[in-house]
Amino acid sequence: MSYLDEASLPLPFCPGCGHAKVTHAIDEALQILGRPKERVVVVTDIGCVGLTDRHFDTNAFHGLHGRSITYASGIKLADPDLTVVVVMGDGGAGIGGAHLLAAARRNIGICVIVANNFNYGMTGGQHSCTTPSGGITATCHLGNLEAPLDLMGTLRPSKPGFLARTSVFADDVPALIARGLATQGFSLVDIWDLCVAYYAGQNTLTRNSIADMMAELEMPAGVHFEGGRPEFARAWRDLYHPAETADDEGMCLLPPDAGLAPVAESILAARTGILIAGAAGQKIRSLATVFGAGAIMSGLHATQKDDYPITVMTGHSAAEVLVSPVPIVYTGIEVPDVVLILSEEGRARVARKLAKLPPESRVYVEASLGPVETQARVIPLDLKGAAKEVHRLAVGAVGVGTILAAEGIYPLEAFEAAARRLQKQKVADTNIAGLRAGAALAG
Repeated sequence: MSYLDEASLPLPFCPGCGHAKVTHAIDEALQILGRPKERVVVVTDIGCVGLTDRHFDTNAFHGLHGRSITYASGIKLADPDLTVVVVMGDGGAGIGGAHLLAAARRNIGICVIVANNFNYGMTGGQHSCTTPSGGITATCHLGNLEAPLDLMGTLRPSKPGFLARTSVFADDVPALIARGLATQGFSLVDIWDLCVAYYAGQNTLTRNSIADMMAELEMPAGVHFEGGRPEFARAWRDLYHPAETADDEGMCLLPPDAGLAPVAESILAARTGILIAGAAGQKIRSLATVFGAGAIMSGLHATQKDDYPITVMTGHSAAEVLVSPVPIVYTGIEVPDVVLILSEEGRARVARKLAKLPPESRVYVEASLGPVETQARVIPLDLKGAAKEVHRLAVGAVGVGTILAAEGIYPLEAFEAAARRLQKQKVADTNIAGLRAGAALAG
């Protein structure tokens, strides 16, 4: 059973182009593997060989040049049981070199097929990262001065699942691709290819000349590495979600005492944006994280965006937390519904936003900071005074306690559970005490 969509043929490549052989070899390899078509994903990017995905009768994803490995990694992480094959050229391998290295280091279970024809064939034959020294291209008509990238040598130190090199003239291409597809971890097959439009027209490329080039460059064909490290997507699940169970519908669920499973129920009816503005050292970011986690543990959706300078323990620190009873598609907060100001640095940082707030927004502010220039309703509070009874670093938790009690965003118990789940006991105790002091302050 072919994995190619017969109705989409013939393939769109130049007569004699090696990409056609690569495409048919991938089809043969998939037939050897025998996976259901709906469990296979072909991922491509820009470049001549990137045209292949539309010709496979499988799932497919086509994206930006050099980024195919990132898309494939995300797909594999989402469903480790999928067979994910990346079809890219040497141009994409060069542009996405950092992604290539990261995928190999992680040993994520995708199979990368590099149709390596030593130039950018789609855009006019410019030299690429694999163009041999002395190779003639549109951008080095007197010969390439750069050393070619050895994909095998570059990736081998990462000890991924499988690395092999061959050429379109060899008989082992389908078998090597099949071995790569069957590998549990990261695999890459470097196929030295033939671009008849550009590179082969200016450089001699035959079965023998490619074999000679491999010998001269000390980049031989064959299997270069087979490793046994755990595959990343499964290893990640084993490490972070070891106790996953399945419900009656087969969905993976965390047990009630793990993750951010709900412990309370929020009555929040609409999307609400909260802006917390303070100074470095006031634990704004960690407080916002617990605030968002508490929302999730109340059955809400939550996002967080932090704003802080590159310095440590000086300057402002602010965080936006968006909570919603429905999934959040746009994570920006154009107009905060609630603002908490804890310091002069924080007020200065958000001054422009304060000036644009409508009358229905609420601004909770440390009373010692004085008047706030805004049309919103200002609620001055002695947050520092309440925090003195707890800890000087609890002023933020006091403010959050006041907001939760006054606004009714979600029950206090959810914030307490989130603090216990995410923070060390001493820190959680301090924040919970501050939370309760803030709730009392709200009356």
